[in-house]
Amino acid sequence: MRRTLAVTALAAGLLLVGCSEESEPITGEWAAYGPQPPGFSDFADRAMIRVDQAGKAVLGTSPTRLCGDAKVTAEDKNKDKGDGAGARYRIAFSSACITVNVPVSLEVVVDGDTLEATPTGLRGGDPFRFRRADRDD
Repeated sequence: MRRTLAVTALAAGLLLVGCSEESEPITGEWAAYGPQPPGFSDFADRAMIRVDQAGKAVLGTSPTRLCGDAKVTAEDKNKDKGDGAGARYRIAFSSACITVNVPVSLEVVVDGDTLEATPTGLRGGDPFRFRRADRDD
């Protein structure tokens, strides 16, 4: 009986640990911090990114200059991306936002409470930098 309970508890513990590793670190609200690179007027110093559990994102300057319904997809973890730090994602709109000036597609790296986003295809430029919006410091 004890062995059955121990095996069940171990299996449940491993399942919970496995589930926590699979949680999406990009989910939540992110606020721009520090100087941002030029090029997108609604994706600058006061920009934000909000990602919901369904994998949809809203980008822009809150509260009135936002563009929604971008799709968030996780990049292949086995793909060679250089430094290997952080979880990698792509945020992409199906078409450009007409009234809001934000990138159509971003390559994103999430490392803890920081997020760096680079417009897809842009090499060598500075990334846009974000922190979790609920961060106190």
